[in-house]
Amino acid sequence: MASLSAALAACGKKAPLGSPCRADDDCASGLACHREQCLHEGSARRLREEEQRASGDAGARKVGDRIEVEWKGSYKPAIITGVVAPGSYRVHFEGYDAQWDEVVTEARIKGGARSGPGPRTAIPAASGSSR
Repeated sequence: MASLSAALAACGKKAPLGSPCRADDDCASGLACHREQCLHEGSARRLREEEQRASGDAGARKVGDRIEVEWKGSYKPAIITGVVAPGSYRVHFEGYDAQWDEVVTEARIKGGARSGPGPRTAIPAASGSSR
């Protein structure tokens, strides 16, 4: 499919939405190249801004960071196993099986931004668990 962009460029046409690209000039009017794909200009701009904010944040959390996550009014030690989106992380609670892993936002992380009580994600009951 990478040859589509080259073929379109050779005949003077611009790549349509969803096509592979290397630069904004490869994409049709109203589209921009983001991560080698033609997207609507507004979408590409928002994605670029989000990535820039996320990469420019020196305090950003990353995979492997040890944190404390609020659960039922107390904090449990956890480790970040994945970044889902800026400010949203998949975590593994230390000392518990992977079935307890969940996605949490900064609002539930000790020292994170707190905007008041929000919806809580229920953790499934496990047989033989001390939780």
